[in-house]
Amino acid sequence: MKNKASEILMHILDKDFDFDATIKEVDELRSAYRKKGDEENANIAWAAKSILHIHKDFMRAYSLLQDKKYYEAWCLMEDIEIGVDNLLRNCPGALNAVKYISLMVRQLQGLYPYKVFMSTEILIKERTCCICGKKRMIRHHCGHYPGYVYNGEMCKDIVSAAALGGLALVFDPEHKYAVAFPSDENGRKDQYNYMLLEEVMRFWKDPFMTWHYTTKHIHKSPDEFPGLTDETACPCGSGKKYGDCCKNDPEGVKHVVYTFGPGLGNVE
Repeated sequence: MKNKASEILMHILDKDFDFDATIKEVDELRSAYRKKGDEENANIAWAAKSILHIHKDFMRAYSLLQDKKYYEAWCLMEDIEIGVDNLLRNCPGALNAVKYISLMVRQLQGLYPYKVFMSTEILIKERTCCICGKKRMIRHHCGHYPGYVYNGEMCKDIVSAAALGGLALVFDPEHKYAVAFPSDENGRKDQYNYMLLEEVMRFWKDPFMTWHYTTKHIHKSPDEFPGLTDETACPCGSGKKYGDCCKNDPEGVKHVVYTFGPGLGNVE
């Protein structure tokens, strides 16, 4: 990936780097290439702009974690994950530019307590291609595929008619935004324990400082959890009720011990 847009990325890790101004500059280059019909350079500029957005969102997610705005950071990391997938689908050579961020996002997602999500089934009745404006039809495909870039623009469906087909609770969602937040008797919506993330932010003082963790699975006696009943949430964090989960495990309640990097200690 080498043109004027990609050369701008050389300074992306500078502390005083202006993401907004640089994104605007690269987007202007992308538009100029598109007008000329220079698809190769337009696509490179699109990739450069994507890399800039991924880095900007990562820095923002880091700040949100510092401020203990965990759900907001979670949603932003989902945006990053989608952005990385789109980038690597269209420009595999850009892996090194986002490899660290992709790794950190996966590690952070693994430390979140979110287990249950809402899943919607959308019935799309009519949609058109954003590249050529033609209606999507099974027998007459326009030749553009969603998720791929054409002349500096990613192909997406423009949905003009749709209906909600259903709603369900799931444990492995297609989209991670829709976290289930059950309210307690006092109306408190967020009852999740963010202890693991708090531990990470205690020592993670620079967004580009490399860290890792390992996990060890153990079992604990139900007696170690006062007030545990069949109807309470299982302490293992599965999102299920204890009566439908670890109560049926003869070894006890499943538990995970997290070890953060060399000398950073354990968290249960």
